Amino acid sequence: MKILIRSTTLDGEPIPGSGETLQAADCLEIIELMRGQTPFTASRAPRDYMTEVLSGIEGGPPHPLPEDTAAAAAEFLTRLARHSLIEFLPDDKASDPWPERFLEALETVRLSGRTNMLDHLEVTRLTAEMGYPEVAEWLADHRREYAAFILEGTRPLGKNFGGKEDPAPCADK
Repeated sequence: MKILIRSTTLDGEPIPGSGETLQAADCLEIIELMRGQTPFTASRAPRDYMTEVLSGIEGGPPHPLPEDTAAAAAEFLTRLARHSLIEFLPDDKASDPWPERFLEALETVRLSGRTNMLDHLEVTRLTAEMGYPEVAEWLADHRREYAAFILEGTRPLGKNFGGKEDPAPCADK
């Protein structure tokens, strides 16, 4: 299961085209990932977390969730989707962590010298401007994965941007 959690305005309105992708085996695991995103919610019991979030979104005491925890998690995500706060995504290309031209696009941006590769928003903008719209779209939806790539050097096939074998973990040389 894969969802996109939308970023929101200060008024709690979802921002179209924004957010972070979470992937887990089922609804309950998604709830666990959501709870763990801030220290303020990480220690809450899943049912308390879901009830608190729904009361903030729906105003006042929310309609009760099912007693079964798995059913409650599914209902919680469904209600968030009704408010456009999350979007259910297809689990396609689970083995391919990024678009086909991802490395080429980042190398183009890096070689241009127009931004620091840690500036996610600017890298996203530049990839679109430089003719890589599919990479820009992926970057917009995968902030965490991009950060892991830049900071930890996660790369497919153990190759660097130039396609040469290189065990160095730094993507921004």
